Amino acid sequence: MDGDSFVWRGGRAEVTLSQSDESWTVLYTSSGRLMGPRQVLYRASHRDATHAAWDVMARVVLASRDEDEGLRAGQSAAKWIKANRQGAAAATELR
Repeated sequence: MDGDSFVWRGGRAEVTLSQSDESWTVLYTSSGRLMGPRQVLYRASHRDATHAAWDVMARVVLASRDEDEGLRAGQSAAKWIKANRQGAAAATELR
């Protein structure tokens, strides 16, 4: 997790949540069996942050085949979204 995006990694899979101007983007990528270049398996854009967090949860469940891991990732993504929103509001106030 860094300031620009939330990232969940497990095995060859990676689920990334990032924010653009007015939407949230969920990206699910994986490398090949021989560790080839990453391939985009899924990409979606959401206007609602809640839907984006649910989408992260669903992609992690698919990637990990573990519902508990998906739930933890979804909760972490929601916390990241909340912190990201507060940081953006504070930066706007400073301008």
